[in-house]
Amino acid sequence: MLYPESLTQLLADSNQPVISLFINLETGGQAINANKIKLNSFSKQIREQLTTDYPEEKALLNQLEDLLSTAPQELAHIQSVAFYITAAGHYSQPLHYPITTEYFLIADQPDLRPLSSELSLSLNGTILCLNKTTFSLKSIQQNVIRDYPLPKDAPTTIEIGIGTERKGEVVQGFSSPTHSFVVKENEQLIDQTNYFRVIGRYLDDLLPEKAPIYVVTLPGNLNLFKELVVNPNYRMDQAIQTSPDSLSDDDLLDKLLTNARHELRQKALGLAERAASAYHGDSNLGDPEIILSRINNRQLTALIIPTAIAPSPTISADQIMDLNHMMIAAIQTGLPFYPVPVENIPTGLVAMGI
Repeated sequence: MLYPESLTQLLADSNQPVISLFINLETGGQAINANKIKLNSFSKQIREQLTTDYPEEKALLNQLEDLLSTAPQELAHIQSVAFYITAAGHYSQPLHYPITTEYFLIADQPDLRPLSSELSLSLNGTILCLNKTTFSLKSIQQNVIRDYPLPKDAPTTIEIGIGTERKGEVVQGFSSPTHSFVVKENEQLIDQTNYFRVIGRYLDDLLPEKAPIYVVTLPGNLNLFKELVVNPNYRMDQAIQTSPDSLSDDDLLDKLLTNARHELRQKALGLAERAASAYHGDSNLGDPEIILSRINNRQLTALIIPTAIAPSPTISADQIMDLNHMMIAAIQTGLPFYPVPVENIPTGLVAMGI
């Protein structure tokens, strides 16, 4: 996986050739064999170009062979993927959309254009996995989900949170063939309400200020929790209303990204309109060299780029590589960038800085 630290390392390896490969994959029963055939076909073409253009790059060829020996088995459930191969290592990045044009490129820098949507939608914060009587946390940093370790005394269960003497607790006494203890619904609700209040207070103290908190829980739990917490960091509009126990981390990321895409799209379109208006008053905001200089000097607040990754009537082939250089500079300096449809960028421009 292309984790944040891997991306940093990949960009640091820019003084040597990098292979960038983008393909769609088969899923299902025959996926491994079908994907192996496709990878072997692309690898043959890559070997031929390496032999012609980079005959001394034996280490790069070795990394390509190593990738081919592991990729088909590891990627049988993924629909599309980006591969990056350097002499020092190889990385894969599953994509959440099909590749329109499959291709590879060998250049001095990785080709990040097909990752524009993935890299621009970078989720950071905490995920609350909430059940009626338990909770756990996960962290998400640049779309990478990891378990969030909690102290032993954290109220991760209702017993720890509000104790064993609860309103809804059945007191053991006698048994009868004709009678059984029934916990009243309102008593269970009292317990759950008290427990959710404990969770809310605990997380207010534990988690950093202004960091988003994404909630994964069943609809009934969500409705109650929303009534009890006032922390503005909760992204209740992006809550995932299902049992957290039913989702893998990959499933969880897919749903979080789906929920966040609409918000990002609206923000990107608003910024693109503002950038286009500013460009008409300052044409330097559309000059690739000036934009790149301002990115590196941290003089911009955002970079607007087209979602198109191929030459078009409004974008030339030369500008495509300019776009890649600007994206790399934005990532290295921490500048946010926003992909928008090419028609939202003035004709002849590959990007706009604001």
